[in-house]
Amino acid sequence: MAICHYPIQGRKSVPTKRKIAYAHHLPGWKFDGGNRETLKASRRVVPDEYEEEMMGNLFCPGCYTNIERTPKEKNISTNQRDPFYRHLNRWQHIACVLRAKKPVGKRYDTWEEAKRAIEHEHLAIVKEFLQEKPEIQLVPGGEYDETPVEDIEGPLSATPIARHEGESFELPSTITTVAGICRSFEKNKDKYFFLPEASHAVKLAELLTDVADVDYDILDNPQTSRLYYGKIIGSHNAGSHDLSTRMTKIVCNSAVKDFYLKLPNGFCRDKGITDRSNGRIVMFFGKITESGIGLAATNLAWGEVALVPAKYNELLIPE
Repeated sequence: MAICHYPIQGRKSVPTKRKIAYAHHLPGWKFDGGNRETLKASRRVVPDEYEEEMMGNLFCPGCYTNIERTPKEKNISTNQRDPFYRHLNRWQHIACVLRAKKPVGKRYDTWEEAKRAIEHEHLAIVKEFLQEKPEIQLVPGGEYDETPVEDIEGPLSATPIARHEGESFELPSTITTVAGICRSFEKNKDKYFFLPEASHAVKLAELLTDVADVDYDILDNPQTSRLYYGKIIGSHNAGSHDLSTRMTKIVCNSAVKDFYLKLPNGFCRDKGITDRSNGRIVMFFGKITESGIGLAATNLAWGEVALVPAKYNELLIPE
């Protein structure tokens, strides 16, 4: 069903920010065998600070592969566009959230091939995300970064990922959580996921959408649920009870008035989302709705939202 909304004064789209905000510059470092902690501690170079002698020694903060600046020559402009970094074609097989999105659905020749991909943890068939909080004793701790494993084996699921059009394979599925996807994000970003409402298995890195890239146009057509992520810049309980709505503000597109995650306060507390969550990245599976003159995500189930462990922040939103 299409989403209806009132016209918003001055609605417009604006260019999105650079996906790769900076490059690591470390002469002599190599993707194969290079120490990533050493790379992370190296000089960060924004496109405007680029020097031509840096060519060949610039690396993506999201996937650590070589990147290059466009234009390659420092003082030459390209159609009056701001300079930017881009990935090299030879590293296409390495998944990266910061790569320009061209999702490619994975197809399998046989049931055995697809089953083997699941067994080797290269593919996950997600039947659904957990709807209710499981009866698991949470251990109180400091920073909310570790979550209990909540995956449940699902039924065999007819999954349309066969090479031949219209053919499906009966494959083992799982009922999982966004928290489970976040828990091993660096590993999972290269993994293929077949999500609810999907028609293809796609690498996680290509499934993710930054809330900051979403504008009002998303309301113009019927939506399917998608995986979104964004940086928290404020969170408060709008009432005084656990059932009151906690308003969690997310960095949004400059064309959008504001973007809020609107969920019950007690629910958010159990997820680790509190007044002290500024700077954390939250990931959720759902649809975007209108909220006043801004946008929001609401009515998310237990397994459809989670904080991303802080150690993965740079893989999603390098700063």
